[in-house]
Amino acid sequence: MRTGALLAVVTILTLAFFGGTMLTMNLNAGMTSMERRLGADLMVVPQNTTQKAEALLTDGSPSTFYFTKDIAAKVEQADGIEQASEQTYIASLAAACCAEKLQIIGYDPATDFVIEPWVASQFDGTLENGQMLAGANVNVSADGTVELYGRTWPVVAQLADTGTSLDNSVFINLDTVPDMVDASAKVAKRIMPAEYADKAVSTVLVKVSEGYDAQTVAANIQRLDPTFPELGYVYPGGITASTKTALNALVAYLAVFVAAIWVMGVIVLLAVFASSVNERKREFASLRILGATRGMLAGILLRESALIGLGGGILGVGLASLAIFPFSALIGRQLQLPYLQAAWSAVLAVMALAVICAVTIGVIGSLSVLVRIGRPEAYLTLREGE
Repeated sequence: MRTGALLAVVTILTLAFFGGTMLTMNLNAGMTSMERRLGADLMVVPQNTTQKAEALLTDGSPSTFYFTKDIAAKVEQADGIEQASEQTYIASLAAACCAEKLQIIGYDPATDFVIEPWVASQFDGTLENGQMLAGANVNVSADGTVELYGRTWPVVAQLADTGTSLDNSVFINLDTVPDMVDASAKVAKRIMPAEYADKAVSTVLVKVSEGYDAQTVAANIQRLDPTFPELGYVYPGGITASTKTALNALVAYLAVFVAAIWVMGVIVLLAVFASSVNERKREFASLRILGATRGMLAGILLRESALIGLGGGILGVGLASLAIFPFSALIGRQLQLPYLQAAWSAVLAVMALAVICAVTIGVIGSLSVLVRIGRPEAYLTLREGE
């Protein structure tokens, strides 16, 4: 029972330390990925669709909204724009590949500066008409296709995990958008009128020139045309900043929780080890009478505590791993924050650190009571209580 109690305390300590640390690392990895993927300084969207665009960037809610290419062309003439690229967003029906609707993103590989650098690490070819790139969470069939709107679309590459809404998206070139609209009309309600299929633009992504800020460029766009004040403007940097604020608050709570668990755990361990030694003082006294030295008794205690720390550490890491790794996607959805599995080299390092800390605390708990073993005379200790 004594060993079981010590093992349970060490296991809980290690579980809290490893679990809390992994959650923190994964959230930070997701935040870093989100900052890289939201490479635009400004998104110009149709009127009253700002919230939809922000939701698409953060929690991945699929949406369909658009204006026309002629508006996009005018927007791109504003002062302060270094690069501009157009994207079209289409929310699919529930697809055969997924439990939820997909976000279909049409983009121009020739002008894109947000998605293409990420795509280039996985796919170095040309995205042809009718082909798709699939996000990490999209289940691609064994024959390398995804079924959407009753039609099978070939997938030329599946992209790396980002921990963002892009993982639940598929990517097509802008010339494929009309084909997608026609396919939707054959199995359900047409996702947009036929006359808009080849000229719909959901957003113009803007990278501002040096010396300008996103708000100034937005004001320049508004002055181009009397109708432009009706456009919406999304600042991905602001979304990143607000998400980072929420993330930092969550990480701070996790750090306080883990620290509190460790402080209480160390206190409990010291108390349990002290109580254990006190209960075993007759056992140690008998060993002293039989010729055991203080060093031998110290070795017995240190080996026991090290084995308990090792066992509890491994058990705690294992239990935390079972709770975190298989349910990574679910955790990300529940937190509604960017959540990306950290690199395995970092994970293994944290595992080793957690086990080493568990062993160290057990040994320290033993060392703190070793002095009590040698102070009383062995015979008096053996006679105590008679």
